Amino acid sequence: MELPTNEPTAIRAGDSASWTRELPEYSAADGWALKYRLLYASGTAQTFTATGAGTLHTVSLTAANTAAWVAGSATLVAYVEKSATSEKATLESTPVTILPDLTVAATHDGRSANRIALENARAALAAYVQKGQVHVAEYDIAGRRMKFRDSQQITDLIRYYEFEVAKEDAAIALLNGTSPGRVQVRM
Repeated sequence: MELPTNEPTAIRAGDSASWTRELPEYSAADGWALKYRLLYASGTAQTFTATGAGTLHTVSLTAANTAAWVAGSATLVAYVEKSATSEKATLESTPVTILPDLTVAATHDGRSANRIALENARAALAAYVQKGQVHVAEYDIAGRRMKFRDSQQITDLIRYYEFEVAKEDAAIALLNGTSPGRVQVRM
């Protein structure tokens, strides 16, 4: 299997991950080492080093290397160092998502933020109508307070999130190699 030639945008904690970088100007034969630093908004940073062979640098992270990584947003900083001369150059800084290790998780809500919002909006409409409060502009559900002028605003919100969820579902279907559903054409 051929390794990817750039850094991943997502890494699952507890999984292995590998990639290569071709750096003609920073050859391992000349003493350069490609290193990475994974930084979180808060918490402990992680550092790891690629194995160099000429101008090709290979990162091979084991499941044990990534097991303690915290799920969430992080920044992956790629840099090179030449220890003999104390030279260092930052190559790039890219956002990366650390996904949770689902093999050890006790619980997991895999729904997207849009799907959660859609389900909450549908529950809000049901509660709004069920209580006979079609004239009430404010209500509480599960400790969240929402304010609407009328039920049309909730319905509009539902339509918006239905569209967003449909876009997500279509993108996932395309990534999985299946049909994204109907294709609409306007002439």
